[in-house]
Amino acid sequence: MSIIFDLRNESSEWADEINSDIENNFPDYFKTNPLIGSTEWWDSSEFDLSNGRIQHVGPMVEDGELIDIISIEPLDEDFNNSGGSQGVGQPEYMIDQEDFWLNECVAVDKLMESESITILPTGELDEHSIYIETKVRVW
Repeated sequence: MSIIFDLRNESSEWADEINSDIENNFPDYFKTNPLIGSTEWWDSSEFDLSNGRIQHVGPMVEDGELIDIISIEPLDEDFNNSGGSQGVGQPEYMIDQEDFWLNECVAVDKLMESESITILPTGELDEHSIYIETKVRVW
């Protein structure tokens, strides 16, 4: 298994921007929540894990435009892998092939696991919610 991205090992600039934006727009958020990216935040946060199988890597034509993408079939237990006879299948999703997705271990039929969190500055899942991918593994 290869860790192709781990946000804990990145500079804190990403967190500084998010914290500043939240503080400016939702100042009460930090009365009950630690600063994003702080040691306390990492230690107290619950991260979501999602698993998938890489279905496509590279150029693809979409809407008449050539784009470089990674296509992933979700394989989470909640969806009974790819659907099967008892589960409800979840459609593939596409990610631009850039940054850490350019890693040489990213290839068709490889399994991947993504760790993420959604920050809810308003306390609700809405247009102000912030999705943060924190770690990605491929094997």
